[in-house]
Amino acid sequence: MAVFLSAFLPDTDAESKVQLVATGLGKQPSKEENATRYRLITEGDVKHIIKPRKEFSHKGTYGHALIIAGTKQTMGAALLAAKGALYGGAGLTTVSIPESGLFALNASLPEVMYAKRKSLLKEAALDKYTAIAVGPGIGKSAKAEQIIEQLFSLKREFVADADALNILASRPDLLNKIEKHAILTPHVKEFDRLFGAHENWWTRLQTAITKAIELGIVIVLKNQYTFIVSQRGEVFINPTGNPAMAQGGMGDVLTGLITAYVAQGYSSTEAAILGCYIHGMAGDELAKDSFNITASQLAEQIPRSRYQLQSSDS
Repeated sequence: MAVFLSAFLPDTDAESKVQLVATGLGKQPSKEENATRYRLITEGDVKHIIKPRKEFSHKGTYGHALIIAGTKQTMGAALLAAKGALYGGAGLTTVSIPESGLFALNASLPEVMYAKRKSLLKEAALDKYTAIAVGPGIGKSAKAEQIIEQLFSLKREFVADADALNILASRPDLLNKIEKHAILTPHVKEFDRLFGAHENWWTRLQTAITKAIELGIVIVLKNQYTFIVSQRGEVFINPTGNPAMAQGGMGDVLTGLITAYVAQGYSSTEAAILGCYIHGMAGDELAKDSFNITASQLAEQIPRSRYQLQSSDS
């Protein structure tokens, strides 16, 4: 039975009702399904992408994730993003937060290291990191804007979320110079701040396709069914996740998780697919016996869900 894009949108329009959605990322059984840009991610796709841990590997094998996040008032966002990277399997995770958050960091996440915000502005300071995320709870101050400008001046790709997206919305000069393979993870309001208001989800999704191709980036447009739009304009639809996850901090964990996968050597598109699918899968597992789920609970479920993917294939 044919499935159309309208089934994955929260509103209705004429165009999406005739856009065919193929199941799976591989070769399709019909010419029409092979031709469509819309693909529904399956568990088999995720198993095909994800790599097992290697024998004789060590923490250096799995990359070093840097999370630039948090202000004095929003330290929780930084800690949740760091938790997402840690439980996502990054070999090393460093978080750059205000010094006022050090006690909370050391008490809650002793595995995560600390980097002074000022030190990141120095030449070559970012070279040791294999993936960088910026934005959760960072605020929109001049200092936050300076950090983002530094990332651009050093020509580093990064995962941008939350306040980083709001800064880019106010600085189109920076957005238009973004490095290829960067990943933006906006929810609907952040997306419209970046690219203008949209009358419905169909037009919003068409803008995401245009901008991903134009800028050479991956856009993770978050919703009940999250759309991962590749640099080639492919639209991968994530089927996992549920309403029990509708609480604050979920996006921060997702940012850290995607960053962990980039750190481990996955491409931007692969990291976004894996991050969204496993994030939602963890939520689905927890929702089997919970009315609602906290972001911290979800982060701690991630390794178990990842293991379940591996064990179900054996």
